[in-house]
Amino acid sequence: MKSQSLLVLLEVLSTLGALGAALGAYNAARATRQAMEAQLFLQITQEYATPTLAQSLRQLRPWAAEHGEQFAAEFGTRLAAGQADAVAIDQAPRQVLFHFLTVLRLHEAGYVPEAFVQQAACAEQGLDVLVQIEEPMRQAFNPHVNTKEFDHLVQLCHSAVHQTAAPP
Repeated sequence: MKSQSLLVLLEVLSTLGALGAALGAYNAARATRQAMEAQLFLQITQEYATPTLAQSLRQLRPWAAEHGEQFAAEFGTRLAAGQADAVAIDQAPRQVLFHFLTVLRLHEAGYVPEAFVQQAACAEQGLDVLVQIEEPMRQAFNPHVNTKEFDHLVQLCHSAVHQTAAPP
């Protein structure tokens, strides 16, 4: 009888030890994920602050203002013709798009949660440039471009706006 009680006690202690180890592993994995997300967020926000991306954003706004409502079509036409002014800013729309799609792709791959996308891509004026200037330029140059990722990013950002606007 004593040996059975001792075996049961050892099994209980063993189970508790395994549970403790599992909880420790879970906490370590969660801390590692949080550290990875923080590092990615830092990298993304540092890239947003780089002179290169800032220059791209600064190039797109004046182009759109200078060419009025037809800025996107004008870009497509001029770029296709190899005109210097369009060629000079050709990299700017791609760089802006790549920055935002990088954030989205990290989310779609499961590396970061939706909240990360909303913090890293939706709160800045750069999103306005992406939506109002870059995407029309991209579509003017390539009318058959796949907009699935772009649409998904905008949807995530709009859900963030609705969440913050909702009363508590």
